[in-house]
Amino acid sequence: MSQDEVMFRQFESGDTDDVWHLHRRASEAVGVCGPEGAWEDDLRNIGEIYIASGGDFVVAHIGSKLVAMGGLKLIDDDVAELKRMRVDPAFRRRGLGTRILSELETRAAALGFKRIVLDTTKIQVGAQRLYEAAGYVRRKEGMLHGYEVILYDKRLVGRDEPRHIINEVVGLENPR
Repeated sequence: MSQDEVMFRQFESGDTDDVWHLHRRASEAVGVCGPEGAWEDDLRNIGEIYIASGGDFVVAHIGSKLVAMGGLKLIDDDVAELKRMRVDPAFRRRGLGTRILSELETRAAALGFKRIVLDTTKIQVGAQRLYEAAGYVRRKEGMLHGYEVILYDKRLVGRDEPRHIINEVVGLENPR
């Protein structure tokens, strides 16, 4: 494997510490990292929260370094929530965000999901551009854990899903 070749695979329990550190580094780099809290508990229990429940969690490595990650959390048989998509700040501007998003969408379709929903903060303009370029549609804005967020969704295949699902998924404090 060349130094720049990216290898995608499903999360394994030995990845837990690297995933945690990538989450914190990437969050700090974009200004959305506060004190540790219950909202991050899923990162200490990825196998159960994401994989065993019917979703997935993907890690991307260049050599032995974890450079990107993201999860698919089961909402219902047709809908997955994209969670914890992160790219190591030292590896940004190399197309890794686009590649991990594509990998997650491929896995979501293989798992039978028809729609992906997600949220991102208003200050993460780069993430907004990435999702919109990939066909995600801005649906709502609101507050989540003290941050202004934008909710997006994308239909992968098949029939249109009910709109109410996007409000229920992320538990917005003040939907607009």
